[in-house]
Amino acid sequence: MEMFKRLKVGWGSGIVSLIFLLGAPIKLPAQYIDGGNQHSVFLTDEKEVWTVGMNEYGELGDSTFTRKIYPVKVNGLPPIDFVSRGYKHTLAVDENGRVWTWGWNNYGQLAAGLPSNYSYPQLVKGVENAIAVEGGHWHSLALLEDGRVMSWGHNFFGELGNGNREHTEDPTFVSNLENIAKIASVGYFSLALDNDGNVWAWGDNNYGQLGDGTQVMKTEPIKIKALSNIADIAVGWHHCIALEKDGSVWVWGDNPYGQLGTGNLIDLHMPVQLPDIPKAKKVACGSWHTMMIDVDGKVWTWGRNENGMLGNNSERNSTRPVQLELENVRDIGAGCFQSLAIDNNDNVFVWGENWNGQLGIGNYERQLTPVKSIINFQNQFEFSEEHIENASKEALMALGVVSSDTVSKKQEKKLRVISFLDQNKLLLLSILLNVILIWRYFEMGRKRQTGRK
Repeated sequence: MEMFKRLKVGWGSGIVSLIFLLGAPIKLPAQYIDGGNQHSVFLTDEKEVWTVGMNEYGELGDSTFTRKIYPVKVNGLPPIDFVSRGYKHTLAVDENGRVWTWGWNNYGQLAAGLPSNYSYPQLVKGVENAIAVEGGHWHSLALLEDGRVMSWGHNFFGELGNGNREHTEDPTFVSNLENIAKIASVGYFSLALDNDGNVWAWGDNNYGQLGDGTQVMKTEPIKIKALSNIADIAVGWHHCIALEKDGSVWVWGDNPYGQLGTGNLIDLHMPVQLPDIPKAKKVACGSWHTMMIDVDGKVWTWGRNENGMLGNNSERNSTRPVQLELENVRDIGAGCFQSLAIDNNDNVFVWGENWNGQLGIGNYERQLTPVKSIINFQNQFEFSEEHIENASKEALMALGVVSSDTVSKKQEKKLRVISFLDQNKLLLLSILLNVILIWRYFEMGRKRQTGRK
């Protein structure tokens, strides 16, 4: 069997190459991955942004409102250094420190000037020298090069951190916050990690997610006194995780699905260190599940699993971390119902719910264990033979096969049959109806003859 099988396909306004690697690893030199409600976003080493999944509000940024089960490139962007998802909007920072947004804009979370949804990138005015962005449920954050943080959008719970609860589409500075190295948000609250290892929190606190021992909302940042020497932070809908510099993991907040990993379903209003787990080097959160990479590059997940986002071949929630069959993983990301990972060989793995194609594997099938994505960001897509067999007609036809060379006879025949059926479906339907009418005509004649006898 030949190692490489090639197809040329139409992609957007140009023609690129599809490479079918039969059993070979998929190469994705991605720099960043993230997941929203039911869409996923990827940043490549070529500084391009690609998205896949739900697109009801334009969150894919491809100038349509049509969902995609195969990744699409977000056009109209300069080279990008950082991306993030909101609940149903997406954000990016270009190499000149400017912020771009697209998608849902019901509370001004795009800072786009008009109260409408946008299916293509909008330049945010009033934000300069940004190095990172983060999307909450209906609000957005930007981390500036000088360590300050700006926010805009929904603010009923004080999640903008500017001392009031008024919504605004105009970016404003978060109060009394400086020297920040990382920001995190998913729901109606936000966290920030400063360069000294301290964690700051503000916004909704109904489940103790601000980590101060209370359930009182804060419209300005407060320092979480129980934490120090922190290296990484992540948040879910109402829960939080922090990674200490020594590799230990701390959790707090809401816990109805076991997303804190403590072995029970008890909420925590202050951070607690997780016992009996390996040292970690990165953490991430979906809305109701949690992920980490240990120092050996192995992935652990826990929490809600009704949609398979834990990746352990079940749909049962887990109150304790479970290890997946993934190795040498360097990056992880999560959405409401899906999980993503990249290994050291730049293979992309996805698992969980796939209602709107957010896994980017060419179909709508839920995956209970990690599977390789079809994504390759060297201006190509790469499929294994299994991908070809499982890809839906919608995905194959959307890729617009225009020619083939050195394609296996089995694959070529399948694609040609699909193409013929799709292009001639009206003709085939007409032929079928005529056959049925002719059959009915002769059947009625036969019955009349039988009746006369």
